[in-house]
Amino acid sequence: MKSRLFALPLLAMILLGAIVSSCSKDHKLLDVIPASVGQAGTIRVKQFFEEAGCKFDNGSVTVPAQLQGSARFTGLVDFVAAVDASGSADPNAVAWAADSRSNLYMTMLVNDRAKFKEASAEKIEWADETGSFSCGKVGNMTVLLDDARVWLTDREPADAVKGVETFVKEAKDGSLASMTGLEQVLSAGNLVNAVVRQEGDAKGKKGDKGENPQLEATWATLTLNVSDNKLVGNSSVIRADGTPEPIKGLKAVNPAVLAYVPENFNFALGIGVTPEFDWSVLTGAISAAGGFQVNAMLQTVIPYLQSIDGTIFLAAGPANQSAYDELDFGNWQFMAMVHLPQQKINDVIGMIRSSLFMAGVSPRQGADGMMIVPQYGMDLYIGNVDGYLAVGNIPFEPTRQNSLAPVFAGKDGAMTLNIPSMKVFGGSMPDFGMDLQIRMSADNTTGEVSLVGSDTPILQAILSGMI
Repeated sequence: MKSRLFALPLLAMILLGAIVSSCSKDHKLLDVIPASVGQAGTIRVKQFFEEAGCKFDNGSVTVPAQLQGSARFTGLVDFVAAVDASGSADPNAVAWAADSRSNLYMTMLVNDRAKFKEASAEKIEWADETGSFSCGKVGNMTVLLDDARVWLTDREPADAVKGVETFVKEAKDGSLASMTGLEQVLSAGNLVNAVVRQEGDAKGKKGDKGENPQLEATWATLTLNVSDNKLVGNSSVIRADGTPEPIKGLKAVNPAVLAYVPENFNFALGIGVTPEFDWSVLTGAISAAGGFQVNAMLQTVIPYLQSIDGTIFLAAGPANQSAYDELDFGNWQFMAMVHLPQQKINDVIGMIRSSLFMAGVSPRQGADGMMIVPQYGMDLYIGNVDGYLAVGNIPFEPTRQNSLAPVFAGKDGAMTLNIPSMKVFGGSMPDFGMDLQIRMSADNTTGEVSLVGSDTPILQAILSGMI
């Protein structure tokens, strides 16, 4: 319930700012968004609702029964229908961005200021004129309308005008529209386009030769579409001018690890790395979140991470019907394999033996040389399996059958998760299941989400769970 209460206002904040579709219009839309922002995106809102099963007809709209439970959501759809029918704006895109202070701004082009105010009067509480703006409120958002565009922001009305004026002024020194690569991503005709600045990039310093530092910044990109009733995502890392920035230190996942996975496992994650892989993002996040003990442990672990030259693999599956109701180790079967140099494997196993001895635990020795440790009401298997440090609560047997090969074959990384029915999570969850597949290479990552056992439009199914 808490996740739904959070998700709906977030959805409203993004979707309420709908509008603009052609490349020239997108360029004008991005002209007022500074290149110094931390994130930005565009969305084709009317198409988004249509993909979710909403039917628009000359100002009226029919919303699927599954999505009628929230007055706020149906109000959003009605707003889009009214604006579209008035001709005051084109509800097939929205631009949003967050500034360096995490203030959210959304904007759309307006063809006719008076018509827009009239069409939105039932949803937006229009108040006084402030300078060149008409001011209004919708929910917790402030609305500012001038002759060219409408702005929505999460700032209080007293700060909204100054905030928007500052935002536009900063854009004159360099906007997203002037960043060739970012403009191409955000103007593409996808359902959703987004860019997120990577941490560590300077936002205001001049380069060594006085060039615009924004051109040197790196950005993670994301596009979303619906195809064959699958939600399809595509992501890459580029510089602001569009130059690709491949992820360094990746190599293909070794398909041999797949032979150890039982058919009933519904989760698998693998990535192939070399010693050149940059672990700083992961270790930095753990260090920032952890305390003294976590950081001390991290300093011990980092040399082992840096020595990995091969595949890191994790797989799991429910061991019984209580797996999703009670998140307990005993309710899940799992296995993990990490390719390490022989000496590193010996070192880790030696440390584990010493720790067990100090705790008064006496492990057994399996016929295959694996260490068997009774823990959490189960046996943990720890040892060297074909050059991998292996840990799991099932024996490691390389003769198992599964359908993972098409997902992982030839990829530097991949993940798959299959939930046969959402009912396993209890409550009023639907009968259909969901399948997620992600494939990764140095240049590009793609993902697909599809339904299992249902032909309900994918966005309708996702939104019905959120609202």
